[in-house]
Amino acid sequence: MRPATLTRILHSRGVAAVASLLAVAAAVYYYVSGGTGGILADRGFALPSANEWIPEGWGNFLSAMAVNALVVVMAALMNKVYNILRSMTGLYITLFAFMQAATPGFFTQFYTGPVLALAVAVGLYLLFGCYRSTQASWSVFIVFMMLSLLTATQYCFGLFMPAFLICCAQMRIFNGRTLVAAFLGTLTPWWILLGFGIVTPQTLHVPDFRSIFAELDPGDMLWTLISAGFTGLLLVLSIILNVFKTIAYNARSRAVNGAITVTALFAIVGACADFSNIPAYIPLLNFCAAIQTAHYFSTHRADRSCFAILAVIAVYVALYLCQTVI
Repeated sequence: MRPATLTRILHSRGVAAVASLLAVAAAVYYYVSGGTGGILADRGFALPSANEWIPEGWGNFLSAMAVNALVVVMAALMNKVYNILRSMTGLYITLFAFMQAATPGFFTQFYTGPVLALAVAVGLYLLFGCYRSTQASWSVFIVFMMLSLLTATQYCFGLFMPAFLICCAQMRIFNGRTLVAAFLGTLTPWWILLGFGIVTPQTLHVPDFRSIFAELDPGDMLWTLISAGFTGLLLVLSIILNVFKTIAYNARSRAVNGAITVTALFAIVGACADFSNIPAYIPLLNFCAAIQTAHYFSTHRADRSCFAILAVIAVYVALYLCQTVI
């Protein structure tokens, strides 16, 4: 098979569908083998963390698969509506599937990580539709209300509130009205929680800052760090290389790509600064890295780019196998 043909195939939706099915099959194998260990820490201020929402068992596993599927759907919707990748490609789905499978211990359970990725994806989608809009206040209000409510369950959501303020500036909607909308959106969930007695001052508590690595054996900890480190490196490299292309885009496309870049950088900073809670950021890192890497390969479709794509995929396959076979 010629490299040009293989490159075209790797960008196809058919390969993306096969990759998604392989990731689910890999997750099922890992789960039934008993490799999944529950996350125990409650990192919320007022409400239980997402890892405590659904009891352990197949319901928890299926919920994890469903949330990951929704993240993929949001990525596909963002690309279809706003043409983020500037071409027809399903590579971002393929990469996200393999990236998630590379940390099977977290991929196979429902916890804050995929919820954070989904919330950020929804927030970005809402903001992308507000470029230079004079009616952006409601979208900004909804985004900050969602993040504020989720912050009651895990403090990591709060990190992305300043990120979305910067994204508002990227979308040219940063003004007094959007600031008021963001402020009211942040306060509204707490007014409701406290006003209806769902949360009381007595039930407010300091999040459990216990390191997640206290719950993992050294082997799982090592592979998690290697996977997150490789994804972070791939993400930074893709952002740098994409600059030379995005600089020639029109203003709206530059704003959209700039918002994704800001989100990615906040995810990297969060994963490094909040090291003991790094699993919460891994799905979002994978989401951003899949989009940025696919963006690079979709705009650099050289005949032999297929070998670089296959090399990236091979790394994630090897990381999965090291945690299941070896």
